[in-house]
Amino acid sequence: MKQLRIFFLCLMAATLATACGDDNNDDNSVPVESITLNHETLTLKSGATETLVPTIVPDRVTAESVVWSSDKTSVATVSKDGLVTAVAEGTATITATAREKSATCLVTVSSNKTLVTTAAELKTAIETADGTADAPTQIILGGSFEVAADAEHFALSIDGKHIAIDGGNNPIGGGNCTISRTASDKSLFGLTNGASLKLTNLNIYGNADAHSADEVACIFVRASCKLTLGNGFELYSGNGNDNDQLIGISVGDNATLIMEGDAEISKSIKGQEVLVAPTGILQLKGGKIKAREEGMYGSERSLCLQAAINGNQVTIPTVTVENELPADSDFKLDLYDYVLSRSTVRPGAETVVKGTDSYTLTDSDLMKFHLMTNTTGGMTYYDSLFELYLDGNAIKMRAK
Repeated sequence: MKQLRIFFLCLMAATLATACGDDNNDDNSVPVESITLNHETLTLKSGATETLVPTIVPDRVTAESVVWSSDKTSVATVSKDGLVTAVAEGTATITATAREKSATCLVTVSSNKTLVTTAAELKTAIETADGTADAPTQIILGGSFEVAADAEHFALSIDGKHIAIDGGNNPIGGGNCTISRTASDKSLFGLTNGASLKLTNLNIYGNADAHSADEVACIFVRASCKLTLGNGFELYSGNGNDNDQLIGISVGDNATLIMEGDAEISKSIKGQEVLVAPTGILQLKGGKIKAREEGMYGSERSLCLQAAINGNQVTIPTVTVENELPADSDFKLDLYDYVLSRSTVRPGAETVVKGTDSYTLTDSDLMKFHLMTNTTGGMTYYDSLFELYLDGNAIKMRAK
């Protein structure tokens, strides 16, 4: 009798386990009664994405059984998980099929490009931009112009926006458009609150013509923001005035500057071409940062890496090289804070440049980086005290 009770208990346990398993698996024998989507229509700008979520009755039929398709992949595509990607202007129908039932979503894709021909139109386009980090608002310049700074510090404020500006549509003689600023004590672009900006086929002139109480950068990149300089970009950040204190680009802590293709930053007079805060990031996928002309300080420098010194702890922004740099690259490194603290910092070497998993630094890369020199102003600099050397996949600096 006891054995019989044990038998029935085991039988019930097996039945329950089977029933529970059926609840968690897609039963191919169960017919689909209906399928609906969380969106019947979608309006997206090119480059944007949205996920369609199916609801299936009965719920024993899982979402994994849904087959997705687009009737016009040139307009919008859909992944096996229902992720819709807007490709180009037009309309497309996305279909979700679960066995014998289906549901559709009509996707309308509009252009995210805006053509501007004046400074006022550019400011409006920036203020109304609604792009995302993955699909930034694209602004196309239809001419060259000066931008006057208002009461704010920045002539053009990119506040939490995601924007790409291309200047390769100059109607006068072709070539790239130019943006310059009219006020020497204002920055042209300021990126704040997680903004991202990409500049291509564009010439920017700083036009700093007077000494300012505070050093001014053509472009400020604040914390958590990202600036990408692509093909055809050139920044000329000074005009030759000996009082020019202009910085080309200032990269704040936890901010990122990416250089690609043939982007070039050049010709500031006394300021730094690029100034990177201790936890800032510089990714070199290409491009050049040319050393300024020798000015009243008797020095040449193109890349200033600020150091944070806390006792024996040193934080220096590391430059990452991700592709082979142009043969004529010549990065003049300025590590002013580090050098001034050389008597108190820990001994050893500091990494200033590193390669990546996909790119290994070589002696040729080492030759493209130099420590700045200075012979005036009572300052003895760098090349007589420190040296750069290649150590594995990193370029390091050590005291001689």
